[in-house]
Amino acid sequence: WHTKRENGIIRKYGGKPLKKYGYDGVIRGKPVEVREARRDTRFRIQKNVHQTLVRNQGSYIFVRNNKSARVPARQVSRKLGAGRWFKDRKYPHKFLRVDDVL
Repeated sequence: WHTKRENGIIRKYGGKPLKKYGYDGVIRGKPVEVREARRDTRFRIQKNVHQTLVRNQGSYIFVRNNKSARVPARQVSRKLGAGRWFKDRKYPHKFLRVDDVL
């Protein structure tokens, strides 16, 4: 269900979904990652994927309650700030509030 939904969102923005580990797709030759917050008030940003998006001028598509916005990864970096990445899972991550992007 999750992958099918991401693929539809990427296509809606004119992109091509990918079937590999890492970012979710490509829009105009640039990587894109879909982040959805269904019940939470924040999006989880994974460090390694974020670094790839920034390095390759990629973007995020943030989705909540049928609202979506495409935001450049570099802009997301500014919103995340320079603080530490959380390590309570198998991968480092930070959170971005829904209100900061939608």
